[in-house]
Amino acid sequence: MTLVVGRVAGPRVAIASDTLLTGPGGQALPFQNGVIKSCMLPGDVCVSFSNSPITAGRAFKEFADTYRAGASFNEVVTFFERSSHSTGNDYLVAFANPAKLVKIADGKRVSSLSKTQWIGDQTAYSKFRSYETRHQPRAQNGRAINGALFADDLPGSPASDLFSTMRNVVADRSAATTGGFVTAVTNFDNGFRYSVYSDMLYDWPSGRPTDYEYLATDAVAFTATDENASFAVAQLSPAYIGLNLVAFYFTSAKKLFFFYGEGNGIADRCQVFRDVSATSICATLNDFVRTDLEWLLLITTPRSLDGLQPTPTIKTPGSQFSLFCEANTFPPSNGAGQQAKPTYRVINLEGLRSR
Repeated sequence: MTLVVGRVAGPRVAIASDTLLTGPGGQALPFQNGVIKSCMLPGDVCVSFSNSPITAGRAFKEFADTYRAGASFNEVVTFFERSSHSTGNDYLVAFANPAKLVKIADGKRVSSLSKTQWIGDQTAYSKFRSYETRHQPRAQNGRAINGALFADDLPGSPASDLFSTMRNVVADRSAATTGGFVTAVTNFDNGFRYSVYSDMLYDWPSGRPTDYEYLATDAVAFTATDENASFAVAQLSPAYIGLNLVAFYFTSAKKLFFFYGEGNGIADRCQVFRDVSATSICATLNDFVRTDLEWLLLITTPRSLDGLQPTPTIKTPGSQFSLFCEANTFPPSNGAGQQAKPTYRVINLEGLRSR
């Protein structure tokens, strides 16, 4: 099964989904046997599916062959209504400019005023809503707290918020219909591409109960030891807009999963690379695809303070994070000799509440 959730926020639209595929009897297949369930198509369109990756892949190829220069809004919706009717697939169609989101189920467009749309398993979406509204505790409560650092989150983009919730659904072992990696796709001014994030685990602050709710103004120093130290999962993307290529990297295991497809179609194939250092990721991927795709990545890992003490005096309330940057390929200058400053956001602190 599947869960895909999309959201529009002003000029921005983002989609988060799992990558799980199941075998006979509903058994979850390994990470490398999954599929990327969002596909970027001509005309600044990103279409996600639930049900069959085979028939969805055929539909995406037919669309790309038929509308090489893109299609009108009505043509896109009509095409995927027909595909839904003939295949039984549901689709979530996102438009980059202007930002729009359309759900197609049972062969028809679903009319809704909601800024959030979803397709896939109803039970999984119920868990998504429970995590988002904080009515369900995270699986790692009491043991770890996660913080995800997004390198390219544009102002107002819902990508990091959707990811923050979806990661908990995928990690929830009782949500058997979802699993694998969490993909996050967002629109930029000229189309769609995958987001760049590093999802880290920090130690649960000592002496705090599992149901403790943090305030955004709490002065807490977050560090990582034992199994949390140096652990992160990162998503990285080509710099080029509209490429259906995405990779995921486990920092502790130095394991790299690269998802790709045929002819820039649905990314339904996966190449696994082992013993890859963070600084070798770009070379490894470029050697495999035989071209330089100018990969965008930010690989950060949580660390201990290594004997150092937290800042003795904090002038304003807030949190302190101990992390190490393993690799960063974002441009060092903006073309005018000045240092570029990507938007870095630490999000998804468990139980975080603002006053």
